[in-house]
Parts: sequence; C-alpha cells; structure tokens
Amino acid sequence: MSKIKTDQERHPENYFTSPVGHPRDRIRIHENSEIPKEGIFLSLNGYSFLAKAGVDIDLPRPVRQMLDTRIKTETIQGEDGKSYLKHIPRITYTLIKEGVNLPDAEVTQAEA
Repeated sequence: MSKIKTDQERHPENYFTSPVGHPRDRIRIHENSEIPKEGIFLSLNGYSFLAKAGVDIDLPRPVRQMLDTRIKTETIQGEDGKSYLKHIPRITYTLIKEGVNLPDAEVTQAEA
C-alpha cells in the first residue's frame, strides 16, 4: 500500500525547514531609529540572520517575505477629528536582486 504524501512532502518550497534549497534575494535594510548600529537578528523557524542597516545581505526568500508581515499600527488623528489606524512596516528594505544564488538559466526563466 502506498503512503499518501503530505503537502510538505509534495511542495517543500512552501515550507521553511532549512535555508538550503530556497532562492536567495539580495536586500538592503533602510536606516531606522529602531535598528541598532550592530544590526538586527532576523529569525525564521530557528534559523537566524544578522542584518545591518545600509549593507547588502542575501536572505532566503521566505525570510525576506517575512519582513513584509512585520508591521506596527499607529493611530492617526484625521482633520475631521476621527481616529484612523495606519499600518507601517517595522523594517523597510530595498530589493536589490531576486534569485542571486540561481544559475543564469533559471534566473532568465523567472524574469520572463
């Protein structure tokens, strides 16, 4: 009798169990008063990365995408006197290049 594969076994690219095997993206984290000069530790599923503001770093794509989910919510007073919520990224960055560890053939297919 054959074993039924789990979703993780069928689509390992959707799960971050190790940095190995994931495409890496080069980013530069913007200077921010909340980021110490030594940098910040980014961690996903037990794998940590040290990122310094203003310095390029190659991160596995799931770690970079995790940064997009880190937001803070501020309450802003509108001109009409009502309070509004504004979602602001905690860590802003510039994406320098996607797929820096992919062979050239894979990069050109991904960009097409």
